[in-house]
This record gives sequence, structure tokens and C-alpha cells, in this order.
Amino acid sequence: MENVSLDDLVSRLGQARVARALGVKPASIAKAIRTRRNIMVMVNDDGSCIAKEIRPFPSKAQGQDVAEAISSNPV
Repeated sequence: MENVSLDDLVSRLGQARVARALGVKPASIAKAIRTRRNIMVMVNDDGSCIAKEIRPFPSKAQGQDVAEAISSNPV
């Protein structure tokens, strides 16, 4: 089992092959790389792949800072 970044895996295997292994379209792989998403791919010994995106929690709402989000949605 090996953990590798999506960028590195595409460099080694090519975009089309990685897309097939993950069950997505090559355009999805291209967009993820272009937007610099932090995606790690676990390549199992049998060649199967599982991808996971690592993101901060909680992620900041677009166009709002945390104080605005809390004040506009009181609990």
C-alpha cells in the first residue's frame, strides 16, 4: 500500500489512467490539479485506488468571515 499525491500519481501514470482507476473523467483530474486541491491517493497492493481530499475543518464559507456567518445564523 502506498500513499501518493494526485499530482505525483498523474506524473507517473498519466491523467487518463488515474481517472480510470478512480472512476472519474480525465477532466475531473485536470481540474483538481489545476485548482491545487490537496488530494491523496492510496494505491493498494492489488492496484485499486482510493482518493481522499484533505481540507481544513471547518472550512471558511466563501465570501463570509466566521463572525458574519455566526451573527447571520444565530443558534
